[in-house]
Amino acid sequence: MKTQELETILQRMLNDNIVITARSVIREQDCPFKHASDITRQPARKALLDQYQARQSELRALVEKTDKQSRTNLQARVARLTRENEALQAERDLLIASHKAMLLAVGEMGGMAAWRKFFPVWEETRQQLTALQALPSAEILPALRPKNQNEPVE
Repeated sequence: MKTQELETILQRMLNDNIVITARSVIREQDCPFKHASDITRQPARKALLDQYQARQSELRALVEKTDKQSRTNLQARVARLTRENEALQAERDLLIASHKAMLLAVGEMGGMAAWRKFFPVWEETRQQLTALQALPSAEILPALRPKNQNEPVE
């Protein structure tokens, strides 16, 4: 009967990750033993204690190994993804700059009508390029009015 109670206590200690020793077992509230030697003197009880101590050691080693691997793998993955993200951002910036230059060159050669021939869905393309800030922009200033209304505008 006491062996079953001991096993119940040991299983609970294992589940709660409480260090399993003969002394820690007798400190448990529902322990039927008064002294640590009540556990260590009897071979069946000692074997049960040793078995649970070994299981606890295995579990702790596994958790520690998993935590270290996970943390290391996660850090390496984050670093790799950060590098990839920076490379993609640099590539995107280069493509946007070259696209703006290409549009300016096309504008000088034949205007936007020539460029629109390559993009049948012009309005959707223009909206996407505007969202990417890939269209060249120019600031339009209002014409200056002469002081004398009869003079032509320069």
